[in-house]
Amino acid sequence: MTTTPDVFELMHTMRAMRRLKPDPVPDGIIRKILDAAVCAPSGQNLQRWAFLVVTDDADKRFFGERYAWWMENRFAGEFAKIDPATAQGRVMRSARHLAQHMHEAPVLLFCCGRRDWPFAVAPEDRRGLAPPSYGSIYPAVQNVLLACRALGLGASLTTMHQMFEPELHAHFGIPESYGVVAVIPIGWPRGRFGPITREPAPRKTHFDRWGGRRPGLAEPEDAS
Repeated sequence: MTTTPDVFELMHTMRAMRRLKPDPVPDGIIRKILDAAVCAPSGQNLQRWAFLVVTDDADKRFFGERYAWWMENRFAGEFAKIDPATAQGRVMRSARHLAQHMHEAPVLLFCCGRRDWPFAVAPEDRRGLAPPSYGSIYPAVQNVLLACRALGLGASLTTMHQMFEPELHAHFGIPESYGVVAVIPIGWPRGRFGPITREPAPRKTHFDRWGGRRPGLAEPEDAS
């Protein structure tokens, strides 16, 4: 019987898996992921999240075609400038592959948040649509990614949908009172999980004051 890695191992090996097999993901597993998502904290416990699970081939193609178009047009210059042999080049190549094969992912999970004005925006300045409650939705998004990793599923966080979100509202019937915060393609990975590449935490940590240092805990390289 296989055992689930502890949460720290999950986090340290939770690569963005952008190359996915087309094999279906059972509804029971999707439900398990969603149950994990709604365990996340939210402001005042209002739970202003909503999730749209998309598995229909035509609907995935609708999303994938638009995602791929925007990926190519938004980053065409970047693709040309970045050396494909570098770490950043490999990331861009992987992201481009995902865009070209987005419609093949067995599941597209739309993570949505109810629109609500932040406290910092005065009532008289509230015009147009309020933004979705990002701070209350992203913990749920992280839980989705962790749950996928624990279940051996590949997943990655994408936000390119922002370039064509009105089309998503029209096509999928998403009410205007909700914003799409993230779209997560989910499926069985073609590659392997392994250590992620990140700068050490002490380089990004300050102690007591910005620029403050503490050996082994806070050794910021850039205090500006």
